[in-house]
Amino acid sequence: MIARFKHLLILPFLSTAAFLCPAFSSAQQPAAPPAVNIARLPFSPGLQLGDTLYLSGHLGVDLATGKVPDDPEVEARQVLLSIQKTLQQAGMTMNDLVYVEIYCTDLKMYGAFNKAYASFFDKPFPARDFIGAKDLLFGAHFEVMGIAVRNAAQNKKQPAAGIQ
Repeated sequence: MIARFKHLLILPFLSTAAFLCPAFSSAQQPAAPPAVNIARLPFSPGLQLGDTLYLSGHLGVDLATGKVPDDPEVEARQVLLSIQKTLQQAGMTMNDLVYVEIYCTDLKMYGAFNKAYASFFDKPFPARDFIGAKDLLFGAHFEVMGIAVRNAAQNKKQPAAGIQ
């Protein structure tokens, strides 16, 4: 009976100690994040249909290290540069974007994202959504996707503000 009682006390203690102090655990610690190999992922950065380019979600992850920058504004610039590169490969510019969707894991980063975002466009800005998300792949804080139309930069107009 005492042996069973000891077992009931010791096992929870050891489990808790292993959880709180990884040095007590025999499990291996996770390695540094691997480099992100976009070519191996089953999607296209963008897909063009006629004059319209549909941009998949882009992240601000450093492809060489698989890491996300510590500074949210740097991460925002990095993700926007990735979008810009995909647009350039399709013969378009950031000003050809007509719709942008941004997912963010911390809505307190809204200002930092906007600061970077505004520097990539001329007015009128694309229509856009800024959506809170619990988690994003590879630990990213931002994921950006959108729709671009060839020569939209010359033709887009901003309608009068709607009723709010």
